[in-house]
Amino acid sequence: MMEKNYTVQELGKILFDMYENADLNRQSTSIHLFGIMYAPYIINNGYTPKQIINHSTLKDSYYTEVNKGINIYKCISSGKYDIQLVLGQTENKEIKQNTVATTYQTVELFDFITNPFSHRYLTSLLAKPFVILAGNSGTGKTRIAQDVAKWLERKDGTGQTNHLLVPVGADWTDNTKILGYYNPLANDGEGEYVKTQILEFLERAGQNPQLPFFLILDEMNLSRVERYFSDFLSKMETVRYGAAAEDVYFTLDGYPGGKLLFPKNLFITGTVNVDETTYMFSPKVLDRANVIEFKPNAKDVLDNFVQEAVEEESGIAPDGMAESFLELALEIRTSTRLQGGDGMMDTVVPILEAVQNVVQDTEFAFAYRTTKEIRHYVNAAYKINPEANITSIMDEQVLQKILPKIHGNRSQLKDLLEKLSQVCQTFSLKESEAKIDFMQKRLRNSQFASFM
Repeated sequence: MMEKNYTVQELGKILFDMYENADLNRQSTSIHLFGIMYAPYIINNGYTPKQIINHSTLKDSYYTEVNKGINIYKCISSGKYDIQLVLGQTENKEIKQNTVATTYQTVELFDFITNPFSHRYLTSLLAKPFVILAGNSGTGKTRIAQDVAKWLERKDGTGQTNHLLVPVGADWTDNTKILGYYNPLANDGEGEYVKTQILEFLERAGQNPQLPFFLILDEMNLSRVERYFSDFLSKMETVRYGAAAEDVYFTLDGYPGGKLLFPKNLFITGTVNVDETTYMFSPKVLDRANVIEFKPNAKDVLDNFVQEAVEEESGIAPDGMAESFLELALEIRTSTRLQGGDGMMDTVVPILEAVQNVVQDTEFAFAYRTTKEIRHYVNAAYKINPEANITSIMDEQVLQKILPKIHGNRSQLKDLLEKLSQVCQTFSLKESEAKIDFMQKRLRNSQFASFM
């Protein structure tokens, strides 16, 4: 550690200078770097990120960005990970650092993206390779999916990338739009299997099992999802992870060899808008995904009228990061028990029991799949940050795994929502409580409510 010490006023001035001198699209990154560089002084002197922000004259909300940098420093200095951080003073009070990309850096290093949903999205991808991003048009759903994919971008020997964005059409009435079909009249009557860009993408994923492959289905509910996506839903539940697990295949008539590998390194994100041109999801679909609703803060939306927010480019992750992300995902999905010790159990189990007691005699009861996927999500969150607030993590899971399936009329939902609201109040599940409050208002106004 450097011998010099700093007052909170000096640290505020240093932060301001680093922010002002940063490239326009790297200003938030400069705040993270400040948190890493000066974490020893902040921690040892008992300063808080908010105190430093107050002395920097930057926006109050930036204290969370300072805190991210401090958390990265804590992870590096804990000795738990294969990362080295050498602090040394230079003329510009910069640090010399030698970092080795590891599994657990992925989320923290990506977290410079200003979208507040990035952390939940990445945790969801690690826990289950199917995530639904819901919300009004223009809220950043497709952008965040693309940012993550580009951040972890890798190219194969042909120069093609490991991510693909495909707009779903209203004419997707069966799986041929994804898996292709055999045309017996093609090739002068000799027949030919007509491949889609998605099928070719799946082939590349199977040929590069060490890399994550990201398929983004934009406006996924423009057609009925069950009609074109049922094969994927089935294979997702069939596939097993781990060295001894057998591979799972699509059976395709006319396809060379007759079967196509369902890649274990495939991550699927569906973005959805909810309006009169789209279809609602069935419980079968919702039960197999984490559903993240994008609802921007009203103040941020209005601030954007005065001055448009600067969106940083995601860039490309360091070498080894994409592979490490996949390794962590596979590790989490093969876990059979909740990690984090008795303290974790003491928080998670009572919340699950309370929620189950409310929904168990309704059509919204959850079973083994849901509890397993919630366990994976909690383990993913714990892997990313062992100091994460487990109550907040469970709040996210009630919001993303339990509430999306709830829909119905006043007689079905009035008592149910009231009881769930009481559970949320008891355990301080603030995000879920706010969503239930919104659903209750909709129920009173229109006699019907749903998550989306």
